[in-house]
Amino acid sequence: MLGDILRRSYAVVSRTFAFLRAAFANVLIVLLLLVLVAVILSKPESVEVPDGTALVVAPSGAIVEQPSYPVFPSPIMAVGDETRAADIIDAIRKAASDERVALLTLELSDLDFASAAQLEAIGEAIEEFREAGKTVIATSDYFTQARYYLASFADEVYMHPYGELMLPGFGAYSDYYAGMLEKLKVNVHVYRVGEYKSAVEPYTRSDMSEDARKANRELVDDLWRSYVARVAENRRLDPQALQYYADQYDVLLRGVDGDAARIALESGMVDELLTRDAFRDRLKDRLGSDKELRTDVARYLSAVRPRLPAVGPKVAVIVADGLILPGDQPRGVVGSESTTRLIRRAREDDTVKALVLRVDSPGGSAFASEVIRQELELVQAVGKPVVVSMGGVAASGGYWISATADEIWASPLTITGSIGVFAILPTFEDSLSTIGITRDGVGTTSLSGALDPVSGVSERMGNVLQSAVEHTYSRFVNLVARGRDMAPPEVEAIAQGHVWSGRKALDLGLVDELGHLEQAIEAAAERAGIEKYRVVTIEEPLSTQEKILMRLFDEMGLSLRPAAWFEPIVAGFESLASLNDPRHVYAICEFCGRGARW
Repeated sequence: MLGDILRRSYAVVSRTFAFLRAAFANVLIVLLLLVLVAVILSKPESVEVPDGTALVVAPSGAIVEQPSYPVFPSPIMAVGDETRAADIIDAIRKAASDERVALLTLELSDLDFASAAQLEAIGEAIEEFREAGKTVIATSDYFTQARYYLASFADEVYMHPYGELMLPGFGAYSDYYAGMLEKLKVNVHVYRVGEYKSAVEPYTRSDMSEDARKANRELVDDLWRSYVARVAENRRLDPQALQYYADQYDVLLRGVDGDAARIALESGMVDELLTRDAFRDRLKDRLGSDKELRTDVARYLSAVRPRLPAVGPKVAVIVADGLILPGDQPRGVVGSESTTRLIRRAREDDTVKALVLRVDSPGGSAFASEVIRQELELVQAVGKPVVVSMGGVAASGGYWISATADEIWASPLTITGSIGVFAILPTFEDSLSTIGITRDGVGTTSLSGALDPVSGVSERMGNVLQSAVEHTYSRFVNLVARGRDMAPPEVEAIAQGHVWSGRKALDLGLVDELGHLEQAIEAAAERAGIEKYRVVTIEEPLSTQEKILMRLFDEMGLSLRPAAWFEPIVAGFESLASLNDPRHVYAICEFCGRGARW
């Protein structure tokens, strides 16, 4: 009797799960089909820009060099989006000379992430808009450090009456796993060259080494000085007063019973406190119309960018964004095969007269970095100049692929350098032996089975890895010396894994000029001897499947970006998962991540 009841209950549960699984699959298929039909039937929308319009820059989520695309839905995905930095800059610059655009509004409440270099480039475009005699206003419910940096370029800054503006400063912090690895009896074998090469420290230490602390302190102090100086200049504030606001924020807050908005207003950080409705009314008053005269970046660019394909001489731009890994990789990762394929297209296209590589990468596989760099040299060998434009970060492997370019441009706030190399291998022989698992066998040489995560790394294999690291480091230094027209001892003095700001890198000779992508493009055209040219971005076209997923995610308001609270965890696992160099040798800047983020 009981057995029959259990069998019937199991059958009901099984049928229920089968029904739910089938229903979910069918709903997903229907959604994908609907999106596919919409993609096929949709036609480019004709966009009109009305006279007296306000160009609205309202980035949601992250500002990036190259948007990624969704691979598989995940519960840790956040509602949000990605906005290409170049699109924002292009729209603002075009609007500066467009008589139909009367005003620029920066609506920053949804901006989560941007590198300092990207914010500075957008800020310079805003300055050009103001120099054209047009007004810029900025608003946010509350201001993060990044949002406020961008808002400081505006003529007027508004915040919600219940908002907050806190400046926590800039820091360099890491999680350290040595204690956990010791408890798990995991042995981490490290081989490195570079006094300041701290990428391996989280796996070998419980705190920051003094060498790393010194280098990171120099970098964050340099970046913070730049932040304070620029914001103070933009807002016409005393830099010491701005520093006092950041340092004594808790004291200031207690003095007004916790009214954060009042402190921001009384300190001159914002011009006025406005609710959302009040801001919309203010905008209508400024435009002199009750109509909704607002045009966002995407719609504006679709109206003003040429629809015909580029003809004549071209300067090609290729984006190298993310970790550098071997093989074919999706957007957001720099693959040795996928990136060299793009570079080859630029080399073989006779209408492309120069190449600009836009680098935003903390490095990765040394082998993959060298494959990409060699492909760039082939472009130079056929007489086409190669100019590198550094974004938020171009360090370690990111600098490796840049080292022998004809010219290197960086933002003053770019994080670069980190010329150093390491190998790291975790092994589990001790942790496995505690549960009775051991390893034994025979081999034909002294190195058979000498690189085994279960049995460990032998002393002789350790010698092999250290020799590989030292050789790779020597090659790295010599490549930089050749590319920068320096003697190897000069490079050695500023290498050792030391990380520099773009401004300091200029003084040291690691970059040629300070500027952004637009200046690098102009420099490439000048080197190619062309005055009239079109700029084309060479990138892998999205597949039909990727287009459908992107359309679906747009409709659902999802992005590939992980939720803000989850991002540090994702970044940590991403770094571990990236260790797949065929020789186990890496050029990665651990602190750099996606660059300085304010």
